[in-house]
Amino acid sequence: MLTDIQTRKLTKLFRLYDANGDGVLVQQDFLTIAARLAELRQGLHASPHYDQILAHLKEDWVCLCEAADQNHDGHITLDEWLLYYGQLLNDIKQYVGRVIALVTLLFDAFDQDDDGYISEQEWMGLLAIFNVLPIYASSIFVNLDLNQDGLLNQDEVLTLIHDFFYINEPSAPANFMFGPY
Repeated sequence: MLTDIQTRKLTKLFRLYDANGDGVLVQQDFLTIAARLAELRQGLHASPHYDQILAHLKEDWVCLCEAADQNHDGHITLDEWLLYYGQLLNDIKQYVGRVIALVTLLFDAFDQDDDGYISEQEWMGLLAIFNVLPIYASSIFVNLDLNQDGLLNQDEVLTLIHDFFYINEPSAPANFMFGPY
């Protein structure tokens, strides 16, 4: 069962995935995110990163529908989303296969200079595909960069993602990685 904090954070994540803001998720929301990613990273359409991310987002949609679309209408409500994530977070194999795999793909795509790190600018670009305002993105990065070196490596990002999903301490920096929740 999800805690209150997890429910709030997952509600925020639901809203980020709801590309058109209509209060339900459909496959087009996932495809829109992939298209925004490609637009932000000019030339990404021609890269293996785009194909891998698009394939993963399509798989995410199928997994989400199979596990949560209770009335099989092709629309995922917030309640169905929360049910799905309650199940996913209790199954480490699913968590690794869906969440960690996507985060790893996104990290590789947004590490634009292939230096093994995400800079503040690169982080802001990633958040932009989810319509997080730049004013939030900059302040978010400062709080996530715990060692204050101006960069996040993949291990740091994976730890932050884990903490976002599992930590129930209200002031944990990872709770705010997508903006206020």
